[in-house]
Amino acid sequence: MELDKWIGSYKVRSFPWIDGKRIYFNVQYYAPGQPIERPPVWDKTVYIADNKAGQNLVNNFTESLVSYIASMQIKEDTEVTLTA
Repeated sequence: MELDKWIGSYKVRSFPWIDGKRIYFNVQYYAPGQPIERPPVWDKTVYIADNKAGQNLVNNFTESLVSYIASMQIKEDTEVTLTA
C-alpha cells in the first residue's frame, strides 16, 4: 500500500502511519519546469482512516484523492484525518 510516484505535477507519497490506524498521504506541488532540488510550491499532508474503504480510496482512486487534497485549504499546524 506504499506509494511514491508522480501524478501530473504532484509528487505523491503514502504509507501506513505508525499508529496503525491511519494512512499517511502527502501531496507536493511542483511548478512546471521547477527543479525538484528546490522546495515544492506547496506541500499538503492528510491522514486517511486505515480501513477497507480508506485503503480502497488510496489504491483505486488515487488521482481523485490527489485532486481533492490539492483543492483543500489546510491551515498551518492543522492535522486532517479523512474517513471514507
